[in-house]
Amino acid sequence: MIEQMLATKALLEEVGTTPKPGLVDRLSSGGHTDMDYHTFVASTQALEPFFGKMARVGKHWKGSLQDLFLEIRKIGLQAEEAMFKATGGVNTHKGMLFSVGLLCAASGYARENFASTRPALVCSLVISMTKTILEEELARIPHKEQLTHGEQLYVREGIQGIRGEVLQGFASVRTLSLPWYGEYLHQGRDPNLARLQVLLNLMAHVADTNVLYRHGEHTLSYVQTSALQILQKGGAFTEEGLALIAEMDKTCTEKRISCGGSADLLGVTIFLYDLLLLDQQMQKDMGEEKIVNW
Repeated sequence: MIEQMLATKALLEEVGTTPKPGLVDRLSSGGHTDMDYHTFVASTQALEPFFGKMARVGKHWKGSLQDLFLEIRKIGLQAEEAMFKATGGVNTHKGMLFSVGLLCAASGYARENFASTRPALVCSLVISMTKTILEEELARIPHKEQLTHGEQLYVREGIQGIRGEVLQGFASVRTLSLPWYGEYLHQGRDPNLARLQVLLNLMAHVADTNVLYRHGEHTLSYVQTSALQILQKGGAFTEEGLALIAEMDKTCTEKRISCGGSADLLGVTIFLYDLLLLDQQMQKDMGEEKIVNW
């Protein structure tokens, strides 16, 4: 399945984007002591067949979209087990597995039923798949005895985290990072630097739940302000910006600040951009005009 290949590509290109402040990349483990680039590669290899399985289920699904979500979740649990086995119990891709897995299923469904993989269409299908179920889950969280990190943040501050991104059809990606990424590549920018610039934009504009939970609002403010200041100096596209990125990387590594939520959204951005290219090629093959629709 094409989605399997694109999902694998997105995971590898996200971790391979270098240098990422405080995050695992090709040169550093950032603020992490239990994982490195090779851990992420092993995790990606373990998850790859499950992305294909999710896409195939989506392609052949004849029931309701809500039931499709429940079916994908079953596969997700199997994939999570395989990930932990490959990484020795380290959580490398749990967020990406949830996000990209849903998108793989929605893309398979969209290709089969609408002959399209437009990001707007695929993301609208994700909303239809998850809205009722996730909203009910959010309502139950305050009454649970054991909470995940994200759920604790939701109870304290009402921040929905990855569930919120999914419920909004990855609005921050569709309205912010996806258009940025497309524009940078259209300009002929180096793809690695384009991805790094997208990450900086996400860090500057998105409330990263990993940072909020582990370090609080003061550190989140530091991250957002620093990323914005770097972008104002040209970001990854200037020597001054790259020097400032190196300084931020040093600080984040020393203080173990890891913007994992922003990194996940970068991976989603890469995946949706490639779905857009796939859709344009499909429409071209059918003799229709290519239209950019985020």
